[in-house]
Amino acid sequence: MKSADDLHINHWENFFDSALHNDLYPTWWDDQTANHWRHRRFMEPVLDILQTKQDTWVTIGDGSGHDSWIMFNDGFEDILSTDIGDGTLKRSLKDGRIQKCAQANAENLQFDDEQFDFVLCKEAFHHMRRPYMGLYEMLRVAKRAVVLIEPQDQWVDFPTRTGAASPFYEGVGNYVYSLSFREIQKICLGLNLPGYASKNMMDVYIQGCEFAKADLSDPLFKQMTETVTAMEARCEQRLEKWNYVLTILFKDEALFKDPALVERLTERKWLFESTNTNPYLRKPD
Repeated sequence: MKSADDLHINHWENFFDSALHNDLYPTWWDDQTANHWRHRRFMEPVLDILQTKQDTWVTIGDGSGHDSWIMFNDGFEDILSTDIGDGTLKRSLKDGRIQKCAQANAENLQFDDEQFDFVLCKEAFHHMRRPYMGLYEMLRVAKRAVVLIEPQDQWVDFPTRTGAASPFYEGVGNYVYSLSFREIQKICLGLNLPGYASKNMMDVYIQGCEFAKADLSDPLFKQMTETVTAMEARCEQRLEKWNYVLTILFKDEALFKDPALVERLTERKWLFESTNTNPYLRKPD
């Protein structure tokens, strides 16, 4: 029996066997599309909050290298793009879209401890068979922080959905793991990390947004932005649940306490909390 890992490797190694994928691939490198607008919003923790453009980064589960490309275009200087299958990454490297790439299984990374200042995992944690093993590996190879951008668990944190939670599987073959504020808090408390910062986001995907322009004169983009605004209002009234969680898990205490960073988190209404609170691990006076 094939595993979800096998299916993901096959997806990226044979990506261009599909006519649809051949049509989609060029749109990913157009920063004027409605789909780019979506992904730029996802990247807020990296581009707007951390602003660590001179530090070293590794992206996990980057597929085509699109996350790295967005960062590079925003001025980030040193980014290694990785995925469990690197066939499409190699194409993006050849086309000059990304700087460098490597094949890497998030659950067993071949990198040294604290080899990179930062790790970015955007919409890849939920694909993993053993996602928490992957997260611990990310924390191992990161020196300063790990950024997660993932779907929100609809049955955890208030307001929760009612009724039994039903499993959800993606077409590529994986069960979808999802995160919550509470789960992030427990991870950071258990590891006695300096702290974390989290923020909810509402994303709306409309088929065809890859080909639509991020301009309100485009009917699809107008529909997308109006739907996002309406859904955000419902979330603020606790009539609907946010569908994404943006998270920074800090390893570097100095970074977590940086006044400029704290100011940016506060201005953008992020939740942040110190979690190195274990009284049995405190240094003696």
